[in-house]
Amino acid sequence: MQKMTGAQVLADMLAGYGVTHVFHVPAVLRTTYAELERRAPDIKRVHSHGEKSAAYMADGYARAGGRPGVCMAQVIGALNLAAGLRDAYLAHSPVIAFTGGRDPKTKFRKVYQEIDDVPAFEPVTKFNATVDDVARFPDMIRQAFRVAVSGCPGPVHLQFRGNEGQVDAEEAEMEPLCEPQFSRVPPFRPEPDQASVLAALAQFNAIDPRDFMVLMYVTVAACGISGLQYMYRGLVLLSSREPELFS
Repeated sequence: MQKMTGAQVLADMLAGYGVTHVFHVPAVLRTTYAELERRAPDIKRVHSHGEKSAAYMADGYARAGGRPGVCMAQVIGALNLAAGLRDAYLAHSPVIAFTGGRDPKTKFRKVYQEIDDVPAFEPVTKFNATVDDVARFPDMIRQAFRVAVSGCPGPVHLQFRGNEGQVDAEEAEMEPLCEPQFSRVPPFRPEPDQASVLAALAQFNAIDPRDFMVLMYVTVAACGISGLQYMYRGLVLLSSREPELFS
């Protein structure tokens, strides 16, 4: 196994999970951002006005796209980022928050605006953990994506050692761990019972076109555009299997 920096692993894993945008307030995970330029230049870095704005943007991205939204902030703005996760938590939106954290060398020395931020994320996340050893980057980032989209989706938080997450500049023998099925919501979609699908389709056929438009509006409002896309794909698939139902 080759030696890699945490930044290289994180950049490769964000690309491997299909992340297209990262919302942040500088400076955090600086080395990772440099690696994104080299290894994943298509990932857009969106500099927000404040940490809460970054969380709101990631939340909107997650709801509209049906995939995890990533936001970041250094330790000084971590509490602001936590405050921005309330809506995402209540709406079960898969947001992944990365923040810097206190370095052991600066703990209990009254360093500027450094406190223990981890407890503030407990009420607004499904998974809340620290990454203190660079060798834990692969499994902890993988776990963050797993938890964010599995079961009832919701926000997760990883705090990286160093006020700006400087642990990402360290090296270890490791490799990226990406599981593409956990790059979307839901990660697993069991096939529904055929009889139930046919019964639902029969109700669709009986719906007045105006009511059907209302149904599509409610679907978009509740599930985002991705929900409407899933509905459309299901109808197309069913029409190929049971064409007589659409005649």
